[in-house]
Amino acid sequence: MLITFFRSFCIFLILCTVSGCTSHKKNIAKQGLYTLEVDRVIEQPSDEARERILEIKPFRISPRYQDITLTYQKNNSWFQTERNQAFIQPPEILITDQISRYLSHTGLFNTVVQGKTKLKITQTLEGAVTALYGDFDNPKGPLAIMEIQFFLLELSPADYSIEDLIKNEKKKKSAKSDTLKMVLQTGFRVETEIAKPTPESLVQGWNNGLESILQNFENDLNNFFKERNPSEYPDE
Repeated sequence: MLITFFRSFCIFLILCTVSGCTSHKKNIAKQGLYTLEVDRVIEQPSDEARERILEIKPFRISPRYQDITLTYQKNNSWFQTERNQAFIQPPEILITDQISRYLSHTGLFNTVVQGKTKLKITQTLEGAVTALYGDFDNPKGPLAIMEIQFFLLELSPADYSIEDLIKNEKKKKSAKSDTLKMVLQTGFRVETEIAKPTPESLVQGWNNGLESILQNFENDLNNFFKERNPSEYPDE
């Protein structure tokens, strides 16, 4: 009798545990924590590209889109999703990380770094996210809007005048730090159609939009380096 009761009690505990786990999983499923992710096939850099080390600075973002919650426009008003439907990190961090990862796969640079490094940087990339929202007012259907500006910079040695050279003062001025000079400025805005006005569809639309933006930016970089060094592209 005691054994039967003990077995029944154990079964009851197991059922309660399973039920509790199932309920917990359902609660987690109701919460949406989203990220941004873009894939790109890895290509090996050319001999010229092996000389390039790209530093990526943290991208800035317009204040309206800084929060981890998702921004959308409906009935001519701006809204944010609930905290349980949000990015896992601030969007500017996610976008910077994906840009870094994508460019490291293009073969245009030997190395792409973020943060401090002992490597000799040849180019620096800065940028700004100027639009990141859902347009749920569009009569043709909801859109995922993304717009990013890119600024490629390089070190520009300090200039020396003829008088400086005559006076042999070049060594004195060499102590001045080099300055960054903008060599390429471009930007892209993508309006991606999405299936329905939900957080899941909105994030998927942003992923597709980010992929399109990075493909266009890669083309601009290719053209920039091609004009500078045609020998890097012998087959074109």
